[in-house]
Amino acid sequence: MASAHIIRTGTVTAALLLLFSIPAAALAQAAPGWTELTDSQREILKPLAGEWDQIEPDRRQNWLRVAKRYPELPPEKQQRLQERMRQWAQLTPEQRERARERYRQMRELSPEERQELHLRWEQYQDLPESRRQELRERHYDGSRRD
Repeated sequence: MASAHIIRTGTVTAALLLLFSIPAAALAQAAPGWTELTDSQREILKPLAGEWDQIEPDRRQNWLRVAKRYPELPPEKQQRLQERMRQWAQLTPEQRERARERYRQMRELSPEERQELHLRWEQYQDLPESRRQELRERHYDGSRRD
C-alpha cells in the first residue's frame, strides 16, 4: 500500500514538473535571450542589446517581428527604425508607459481625427528646430501638464 502511494506521488510530481516545464521551455523558445538570437537579429536589434534579456517575452516577440520585416524596408525606413529603437532604449520605464498609453489612445481615434493629427504633426515638423524646442519646453516641464 505504501509503495502504491509512493508511486502515485512520484507520478503526480513528475506530471507537475512536466506540466510546468513545457510552458517555460515554450516561452524560452518563443522569446529567446540575446545570445540565442541570430547574428542578423542581433545586428538589427542592436540598440536594444543592453536590455533585451529584461524585456518581457511578449514585447521581445514584437521586436522579433520588427526584425523579420526589417530587411524588406527601404534604407531610409531602416535608418528611421534604428533611430527609434535607440530613442526607445533611452526612455525610462515611465516614459515608455506614457508612450504606450498615447499609442493606445491613437488607435481609438477615428480616421478623420488621425488625419487631422497627422497634418498637425507635419506642420510641427516643418517648423524650425528652435520653434519646436520652444513648444516642447512650454508643453513639458519634466512632467506632463494636461
